[in-house]
Amino acid sequence: MRVKSIGRIGARLLTGAALVAACRATEPETQPPPSPETEIQLEPQLPTGVQLQASFAVPGMLDGQPTIQEEMRYLLYLPSGYGQTPDTLWPLILFLHGSGDDDYDSAFVLSYGLPAVLQAGEQPDEFPFIVVSPQASPGGTWWTEDALPILDALLGEVLETYRVDPDRVYLTGLSMGGYGAWYLATTYPERFAAMISVSGSGYRTPFPPAEETLCRMEDLAVWAIHGAQDQMSDPEASRLNTLALKASCLGEVQWTLYEDEGHFGTFERAYRDPQLYLWLLEHHR
Repeated sequence: MRVKSIGRIGARLLTGAALVAACRATEPETQPPPSPETEIQLEPQLPTGVQLQASFAVPGMLDGQPTIQEEMRYLLYLPSGYGQTPDTLWPLILFLHGSGDDDYDSAFVLSYGLPAVLQAGEQPDEFPFIVVSPQASPGGTWWTEDALPILDALLGEVLETYRVDPDRVYLTGLSMGGYGAWYLATTYPERFAAMISVSGSGYRTPFPPAEETLCRMEDLAVWAIHGAQDQMSDPEASRLNTLALKASCLGEVQWTLYEDEGHFGTFERAYRDPQLYLWLLEHHR
């Protein structure tokens, strides 16, 4: 199978199923139809160490409610070595970007945060993660309309399609995605082993939600990272939410304040810190 690329980016918009179908198209006509197990074995033909563009077809109904969006685009990163050992299951990071993408252009997702680190090859030498970086609808957020159930459904498809360890699925986001990480982890806490919010002040309010809501994350490790010089999202609100989570729910909570960083410098620094990824790998669901 050929996958076009621009630099380190896969330029073909394909779902996981379509990628498998493209591989299958090169097989001899006399070969019997592949079983589901055989389809999974075709995955090593996908390139590793690049970010492939893909599109998730949104079902008409999710969580018993009709959906508004028809698709959610995302970037897929497969780590070096993926597919070389058929029995290996890989940890996965779901990354949520910040606001500003009104053109629905994947170049925006690649411009900062974890996708930018991967694009520049600045991740740690040992980086065993599959990374999925979805795109919010133009002008939309991660917590309005049908975004949260779509993220959950997208994650479910990825777990079914790729060799993901379901006990090592991690969530992170920056700015708007930092807020979105709080919302998504609260709504679907059973999906994740740990969550890291960067430059995102909890639930966009200095006041934590009701204990019943907050404690849905009591079994989830949470790390909030913020810059003291942030003029766009409130570091104090982020601190209060993490303190409330620890005090009310006795959860595993870590709080980091970069004294000399603002909004953008915080996530440029955080996603280049090898300790962030080591901390994730310490946690299993």
